[in-house]
Amino acid sequence: MDRISEDKRKKIFFLGIIFFLMPFTFTPNLYAKERVIFDLKQCIKMAVETSPEIGESRYERDVYIAKKQQADSGVYPQIEATALIAPSPRAKKEHLTPDIKTSVGTTINGIFGGIDITLIQPVYTFGKITGYKEAASRGVNIANAGIYKTTADIILRVKELYYGLLLAKDMRKLLLETRDELTESIKKAEKHIELDSPWADEVNLFKLRAFLGEVEKYLNETDKNISIAKDGLITMTNLPRDVEFDIADESLTPEDAPIDNIINYIKHAHQFRPEIIQINEGLLARQALINVERSNLYPHFFIGLKASIAGATNRDKIDNPYIFDYFNHTSGAIFGGLKWTFDFGITNGRIKESEAQYKSLLEKKRFVDEAIPFQIRRSFLDNEESKKNIEETERAYKNARKWLISAIANFDIGIGDAKEIGDAALSYIRLKAEYLRSVYNNRISYANILHASGMSYKELIK
Repeated sequence: MDRISEDKRKKIFFLGIIFFLMPFTFTPNLYAKERVIFDLKQCIKMAVETSPEIGESRYERDVYIAKKQQADSGVYPQIEATALIAPSPRAKKEHLTPDIKTSVGTTINGIFGGIDITLIQPVYTFGKITGYKEAASRGVNIANAGIYKTTADIILRVKELYYGLLLAKDMRKLLLETRDELTESIKKAEKHIELDSPWADEVNLFKLRAFLGEVEKYLNETDKNISIAKDGLITMTNLPRDVEFDIADESLTPEDAPIDNIINYIKHAHQFRPEIIQINEGLLARQALINVERSNLYPHFFIGLKASIAGATNRDKIDNPYIFDYFNHTSGAIFGGLKWTFDFGITNGRIKESEAQYKSLLEKKRFVDEAIPFQIRRSFLDNEESKKNIEETERAYKNARKWLISAIANFDIGIGDAKEIGDAALSYIRLKAEYLRSVYNNRISYANILHASGMSYKELIK
């Protein structure tokens, strides 16, 4: 067999290294972060599905469901059974005949077992059981409305974060655009100074650099706001921290959904706003609890059954109704009865306490009935203002943009001043930022209208 030359061995060695490193060389995304892009609807859906706040509200509802189960069971009989097992002293019939013997010694040589059963069936309680059932049922409805309220609050918070992120990204684009133009003007100013042009002026260069520094400051603040908004959305949607998250929309646009008549939103709020549902159901629950306390002023009627069975291994059974043997007997009875408690003012105090709680909730209802329509009207006014501001600021920032272009052109040909560029640039940034904030306010005001009228749930079924 021919010997392999030194060159061939080197080639084989390097080829082996290349094949070993190929998976790491040609798969650059092997350890890259997963990229996740959500639109607004997906963010809302994820936040609602994974929210621990909604999970907590659901368990609170389960508590009320359990209370309702307890109240519903009040119409059924209550059975109590007690079973015993113990050593038994011996007893014989001969100890009774012909004469009762009182000198019999106690001999414990057996086992005794017995069970006592008591059954009580309520018949009429003057509304006590019915009141508890009504209050528990209203409690379940209150808990359900609490879930809807938590869901609506989460939807609003997601929208604020989502639109806030879009606002920050648009602000960043604006600042980058202005920074590029200022940087270009600085380069031209530096070139004029280098060429010793007649209109070259170092003061203008210092001014431009100062304006650029101010823009860089705003840019840093915007980058921070983008990070905060992204982090907030990741937290709300419960995404893992090792994902690369972004949103689907590129920039803010005004709300294009049609807005209904304000009267319709107010009517809808009175029917479906969770807070109003909670108060209305709470009033009914409080009224039911007042009836429960009032029922304690009257007797509660019931029927029952009591049975007792016992036996012992070392005792004779004696069938004599005048003689009762605790260790060996069978007895039972069906009975009717009433329970009436006299507490000399405690029950009346509880009634007054329940009535005060009812009236307190009634005052809260009066406040909510006035506050929610005001909240809707205010959101409508915010929305109308934002629409007008969008038109005005759009016209203003476009004129500021023309001013900036003219100032840059004048500076380039030597008839302008750097301060003019800076003033134009800052005015353009300010007006364009006001336009973007107006668009943001337009989106948020519409979201507030839906939230205030109890229509946020529509975001989940679109």
